[in-house]
Amino acid sequence: MESRFSFLKDFNGRRHLEEVYEDNALMLYALQLRFDIEDIDSVAAEALTDGPDDKKCDLIFVERELGIAVVAQAYNKQNPQITDLAKENKASDLNTAAAWVFSDESNKVPNTIKDAVIDLQEAIKEQTVSTVYFWYVHNLDENNNPKIETEMRMLQAQVQAAVDSKYPNEELRISTLEVGLNTIQKWFENSTRRILIENDFIVDCKNGFELETEGWRAFVTAVSGKWLRQLYLDKGDDLFSGNPRNYLGRGKRKNINSGIIDSVQSEPDNFWVYNNGVTALVNNFDYKEKKLTIKGITIINGAQTTGAISEPEKVDKDFYIPCRFIVCSDKTIIGSIINNNNKQNEILPSDLRSNDKQQERLRKEFKKYPTLSYNGGRRDGKIIKNKVVFDPYLVAQTVMAYHGDCVTAYNGKKRIWDDDKLYTQVFVDQLSSEHIIFIYSLSKALDEFKNKLRNKKEQRTATENKQMEFLSKRGSKMLIIATVSECLEDLMGEKISDKWKLKFKDSTNFDVLLQRWEQIISTIIAFSNNLDPALQGGLKNKEVVNNQIQAVKNIVASVQPMLSSQLKPVIDEMEG
Repeated sequence: MESRFSFLKDFNGRRHLEEVYEDNALMLYALQLRFDIEDIDSVAAEALTDGPDDKKCDLIFVERELGIAVVAQAYNKQNPQITDLAKENKASDLNTAAAWVFSDESNKVPNTIKDAVIDLQEAIKEQTVSTVYFWYVHNLDENNNPKIETEMRMLQAQVQAAVDSKYPNEELRISTLEVGLNTIQKWFENSTRRILIENDFIVDCKNGFELETEGWRAFVTAVSGKWLRQLYLDKGDDLFSGNPRNYLGRGKRKNINSGIIDSVQSEPDNFWVYNNGVTALVNNFDYKEKKLTIKGITIINGAQTTGAISEPEKVDKDFYIPCRFIVCSDKTIIGSIINNNNKQNEILPSDLRSNDKQQERLRKEFKKYPTLSYNGGRRDGKIIKNKVVFDPYLVAQTVMAYHGDCVTAYNGKKRIWDDDKLYTQVFVDQLSSEHIIFIYSLSKALDEFKNKLRNKKEQRTATENKQMEFLSKRGSKMLIIATVSECLEDLMGEKISDKWKLKFKDSTNFDVLLQRWEQIISTIIAFSNNLDPALQGGLKNKEVVNNQIQAVKNIVASVQPMLSSQLKPVIDEMEG
């Protein structure tokens, strides 16, 4: 099947996924492709559910920054053949998943998914999630069993009706999708080439003008709203293959989209002056005799405009939208075009963080470590293989948690980068690549510790089940990182004069660092009962968090001689 589905070669080459996540590996691979996730292990540690009582939810992924959530059920057929049919009952199981995800009685939700369900429901009420996807992920050809598509359509209608009743003011969109080999192949192609739609189009537009530099050429014009609307209705979200976001809907929080829809219907003549316009990447364009022809297209800025003008059932009068069509073959420039176009809605000093002097410095420092990758916010859409990827958002979170504020770290993933005050608290002059490696390896070691517990399944002891339950709670990782930081001085048995200088004597072998942290994690996790109150209702109350961390610190201090002796081989590898 690899000749037809070329992504399989890439997937099969990533042995780590199958070794660690087994039947969930393909589901995580698909999630990473679809949402351009850099560190899939960290996402898996939070999003994967655990145990037989997961109520048909193998994964619950909530991403407030994208305004989406994914509830997924996975099925992997052993030794699949090209003609095999995916199981229909697995699609039906998503009905059960939906019932629990939107349950009114959270006290009856099993512990294995309770925190994830509460987190999703809170995100919906906060209107930071406007679309919930229900995925049926399998390793077979979707075309073989058309009954599943029918099942998924019925599911979407039923769940949409239910959430419309439960959340009458949120305008929550439900989307169901069968994610088999064809869909994953499309996402794989999308990840390797920005422009997924390669057809030729004659653009209905006004006159325009051309600009050109050594790195790119562009045609600036005003396109017919009816033409763009029909293009989206025909091509769907493939039109946004090069865009960090799809259309987010017209929910209350996205009221700019509601405003666009109103303008289309009530003031079409004024739409051009009201709207910032659309930017599209194309493979080529040609303007002759007042006719513009383009080859291929992806809208990299203006997904909300494009989606919103497609919402009304009918548009009587045409209207025009400012538009730029850009041709560029330089991947670095393309990445910068996409990043900068999608940051212009928020005029903040943080818009160009990837070019900040601290990020430039850290990228240079990381070049000393060829097996590690830190991009400092400069993304080019490529999934990096055979390296440990340091997700810049998770780097910021873990550093902030380690240096005393795990509440902001957990709840402010994007805010740390957007807010100048928070950003400068994390990315200080003292922050070195070695210190980042020191903290990030602790974060990854926690992910591995949890995965080992998960994979033990029914072989877990009663104590291990309690640890697994604790680590399944949202915010537990940031809390443990903060606790380890607070207890390190007692574990080391000596004064730490400057926490920012702490590092491993040798940071080159990342796998060895994970093993070192595992011994310390095993020590701290033994006191999870003392930390548990800090997670009640979410990791939100700084006073409670600090009190519970202090309680653990006091216990550690009381048995310090024993722990220092036990952990001496690990502590000896640290310096600062």
